[in-house]
Amino acid sequence: MSIPHRVLLPPVTTPGDLTTRWALVVREGDLTVRDQPRNDLLVQLFDAEGHQQSALVVVEDVPDRPEGPFLRNLAAMLHEVLAEQTAGIGAAAFALSPPGPRDVGAADLEWAQGLVEACAAEALRVLGVHLVTDGGVHPLR
Repeated sequence: MSIPHRVLLPPVTTPGDLTTRWALVVREGDLTVRDQPRNDLLVQLFDAEGHQQSALVVVEDVPDRPEGPFLRNLAAMLHEVLAEQTAGIGAAAFALSPPGPRDVGAADLEWAQGLVEACAAEALRVLGVHLVTDGGVHPLR
């Protein structure tokens, strides 16, 4: 992936900034090209000023619909990482990346709701949840 080091990237401070960042990730990382059709979940972590804290995390082959134990475990793990990297005052951003172009569906909205709720249970701030497809970047929350 040829995205510049996080220090060179502008901070993410607005919903529009986050949509732009996901578009950059897709454009530079070519994440929508896969050997096999699968749903991926992309995760980015940010400090309190909106600077990216770690490498983009790609959770490959997530189920079509969110599962409670997965969401809870993911939120708990991200809470721990942000506690170490930002003294707990950072935030997470998520993007669902299914194969091919498509419109936002009910399962995407379930993922967004589930991610936000699981993170809230861990006192983890969510900057946003997006759907990233061959057809573009779509905010879900």
